[in-house]
Amino acid sequence: MEVLLGLLTVAPMSGYDLGQSIRTSVGFFWNESYGQIYPNLKTLAAEGFVTSKTERQDGKPDRHIYSITKKGHERLTAWLAVAPQPEIPRNELLLKLFFGAQVPAEILIGYVEEMVEKQRLLLQVFTETERAVRAREQYPDTPYWKMTARFGQLELEAHLRWGEEALAELRKIAKQQRTRSESRKRKSHARK
Repeated sequence: MEVLLGLLTVAPMSGYDLGQSIRTSVGFFWNESYGQIYPNLKTLAAEGFVTSKTERQDGKPDRHIYSITKKGHERLTAWLAVAPQPEIPRNELLLKLFFGAQVPAEILIGYVEEMVEKQRLLLQVFTETERAVRAREQYPDTPYWKMTARFGQLELEAHLRWGEEALAELRKIAKQQRTRSESRKRKSHARK
């Protein structure tokens, strides 16, 4: 719920607008689905943390625009003052690599190549995001947005670097596996 309060400090928004804002900003490191947004907004409104006003639209459903209240600011400030809890990341790719000796390296190469390609595309998004954030220098939130965008950019660069190193190692392993396989085939033919 705090993500909604935080985004409402930027500007009043509808539930749809909040979902779009999450996707293009904090969505790179924090997930909140539309299925969570609307019930959370109702709860926040019922508890007095946000207010809602209805905007009539011609030919479209009404929009409910939410704004953070003083009480909402106080809750957000209190939440921000509590140290974040460490989380244990879950990474299926790393788990599969950990047990990688059980399958041909070519399978793992495909997984890592796919990850590298996705990370490259995300890095382009972060580069564009950084430009967009720089264009908003007038906002007091801008230095904080820059820091989070830079974290994402550096993390993606680290993932790409790791991916290239892992691919080099996996390609060596795949070559060794092919050599052993060919050697076994030659020995098998020699025995016949």
